[in-house]
Amino acid sequence: MKIYTSYFGNYRNFGDLHPVSISLYSPKYFKGDKEYLLAPSKEILALKDNVDLYTKKFNDELSRINAKLIFKLLNSFSSGKDVFLLCYEKPPQFCHRHLVAKWLEKELNIKVEELKYK
Repeated sequence: MKIYTSYFGNYRNFGDLHPVSISLYSPKYFKGDKEYLLAPSKEILALKDNVDLYTKKFNDELSRINAKLIFKLLNSFSSGKDVFLLCYEKPPQFCHRHLVAKWLEKELNIKVEELKYK
């Protein structure tokens, strides 16, 4: 299983991949799985205007999560198909999914690519 990232606006463009929301709230049209462990808390979301503090706090939260367990959960959700982790921000906006991708890359020694937006 490979892991990719993208945003909800791209949700329907990648039908061959299994979608997983990593946001606290997903659009009503979203029919994929949700992994709230990878979503920023409301407290962290309130820091969106302070990217440095947001990044530090969110990375602190990620450091308390077992990345191997997350990989197993994603693999289970998708029955082994490749997945894409979704949130709202369009590239190149700052977004927590990029922090999640870096964390997964570091912890699991894998490559997590951002799917080209359309």
